Amino acid sequence: MLKKVFLFLSISLAFFLIISFLFLLNRSISFLFSSENVENPYVFLVLGKDEEIEHTVRTDVIVLGVLDWKKGILSFISIPRDLMVENIKVNAIFNSYGIEKLCQVVKSLLGIEPSSYVIFNYEAFKVLGDELGPIEVIPNEVMFYEDLSQNLVIDFKPGIPYKLSGEQLLAYIRYRKDSMGDLARIERQKEVLKKLLNKALKKNPYEIARLYKKVEPYIETNIRLPELLTLLSKVKKGIEYQFFTLPYIIDENGKVFADEKEISSFKKDLFGKSVEEAPSMNLVIVNISSLVSRVFEANMRGVWKERVGFEPNEVIWEDIGISNKIEGDHVFIAQPEEEEYILKVLRKAHPSRKFTIHRFNSKDDYEIYYTIIENLGKKRIYLDFPISALVLIDDFKE
Repeated sequence: MLKKVFLFLSISLAFFLIISFLFLLNRSISFLFSSENVENPYVFLVLGKDEEIEHTVRTDVIVLGVLDWKKGILSFISIPRDLMVENIKVNAIFNSYGIEKLCQVVKSLLGIEPSSYVIFNYEAFKVLGDELGPIEVIPNEVMFYEDLSQNLVIDFKPGIPYKLSGEQLLAYIRYRKDSMGDLARIERQKEVLKKLLNKALKKNPYEIARLYKKVEPYIETNIRLPELLTLLSKVKKGIEYQFFTLPYIIDENGKVFADEKEISSFKKDLFGKSVEEAPSMNLVIVNISSLVSRVFEANMRGVWKERVGFEPNEVIWEDIGISNKIEGDHVFIAQPEEEEYILKVLRKAHPSRKFTIHRFNSKDDYEIYYTIIENLGKKRIYLDFPISALVLIDDFKE
């Protein structure tokens, strides 16, 4: 149900930076720079509208941005679009009541109210793809999509470079039939949008002004020129990015609610410190899913970096011969003194998974653990010891 929660996190960041940059250079051709005091932290809301689903406008992206320009930290907090607030889904609040009501809801959730907003739709992306493309991409697996109504055919083979623009580039980042689903899409989007941003930053002011005029009809923002100029000057001094997801729980009926117990500590993490760093632990991920591919490793590392702020020490994507002996998600706690932290990291990295915890209280725990280590050795995969936790990941359900 939450497949789209992370789908547009990267696209929100890239759009905010690209559009803001275009806006600034376009306006600065006609105006002199005028510095303005901006609040710290500077809080804004990024919304992505999709007008192509059943001819209705849906808010697929709801991301809160918090720029602490004094510390040089830009944080993005993804709010699940299916989150229940006041007996309705949060994405329905914007559609029914507008941006002001949505900002109030965000304040009720996190204690801070965004004073600014940026709203975009995917027509803006197609314009950027046409004007800044072609962008070279190399698919990881077979991708086929056909839409005769749009005269669009996607037929990509893995390992072959393609140069894409406009409609094809948009279809590439939104392709939905990967073996890894939304997780693979996130990685494609980050790759493409980074390349788009790099190309935009190389344009001269007149080219940027022309490009902005083409994008302008597809975006909305209340951020004023002096604010943007001042913020851009601060961002150029160097910014560290960090990404979070609003803590949530899923009830027995499949509905999504804010996790009130976790939000208090979440806010401390968000406003009280920088990007979380991994302590001196050795966390190992082992693939027991049906996907035996390097895509598993790439997406697992991407998920951890996106949600936790660091990657696992090791990700074993190969089949080590235990998937037929054990099912579900498991974690073997090899360092009991770090159990609380290990479980906290797993909840943040995989909030929808239910891990079976093994504390080596039984003979079975030891047998399974040492069978895994032995099988890894047979494949000449040698881990660094001591291991803090061994995490088994079954088929993706995120």
